[in-house]
Amino acid sequence: MRIAESVTLTGQLVIRWAEKHVNDYLNKALNTDDVDYVIAIDTDSVYVNMEKVVERFQPKNPVAFLDQFCAKGMEPILTNAYSNLQNIMGCPNNRMVMAREVIADRGIWTAKKRYILNVHNNEGVQYAEPKLKIMGIEAIKSSTPEVCRDALKSIFKTIMTKGESEAQREIESFRQEFYKMTPEQIAFPRGVNNLRKWASSNTVYVKGTPINTRAALLYNTQLKQHGLTREYESIKEGEKIKFLMLKTPNPLRENVIGFPDKLPPEFGLHPYIDYKLQFEKTFVDALKLVFNAINWNIEETNTLESFFA
Repeated sequence: MRIAESVTLTGQLVIRWAEKHVNDYLNKALNTDDVDYVIAIDTDSVYVNMEKVVERFQPKNPVAFLDQFCAKGMEPILTNAYSNLQNIMGCPNNRMVMAREVIADRGIWTAKKRYILNVHNNEGVQYAEPKLKIMGIEAIKSSTPEVCRDALKSIFKTIMTKGESEAQREIESFRQEFYKMTPEQIAFPRGVNNLRKWASSNTVYVKGTPINTRAALLYNTQLKQHGLTREYESIKEGEKIKFLMLKTPNPLRENVIGFPDKLPPEFGLHPYIDYKLQFEKTFVDALKLVFNAINWNIEETNTLESFFA
């Protein structure tokens, strides 16, 4: 327990040590007093607001300037800081090395370890066009449908480079496309486990069954009831599936259905697919976290000003 605790406390110490010396260096370089230039710290990262540095020196190429400012100023400061920490802690060797990673002009944090950065330079590689660095956001999760992941990345780019109204129009445009897509395109991708544990011979599934497992068990039952076990493969333990939300009432009398690759038309469930709910859960919910962080609205809202415009 003591060793485990020491690892955690050492990690906290070394990243806060970097935060302290970054702030000390920038306050000295900018002739400021006790200004906090660090936006956030993470397990092995320090995110620094360099706006005042650019304002102070007015470089023609801010990205190139910051690249050199970090290489010749901040990195040596951190190297020296960790060398001093090594001596203070009595360590035989200094294993702590920090180097500049990205230079971005915009960033959005929705929570710890969840952010989007508009990156111009990554570890010394200058991009002709900025690229997004997305961490912990729904757009990069495999549980989000691929069509939604692509659309989310596009809208994140619009957020970074344009405005609220442009993002709202892009959302509405994708909504119209989404409603025309096939069930297979908009379904949630998931894995299924413990089918036997949750199965019931009387009620198909027991109370408390996870929604993806419930969707899989309903699919297998429908295959048998419609006599389709020769035409379609059943879902087996550990397989990947897709599942959809359904409008109720419907012939299945359930609000969800799963399938391996294709929703059999013989089930008669296509007219009951809840496209609106699918859009909210697969796309809008992921956007809300980002839009809330920057105080934007998902949809355009009417105001008195817009009424008289």
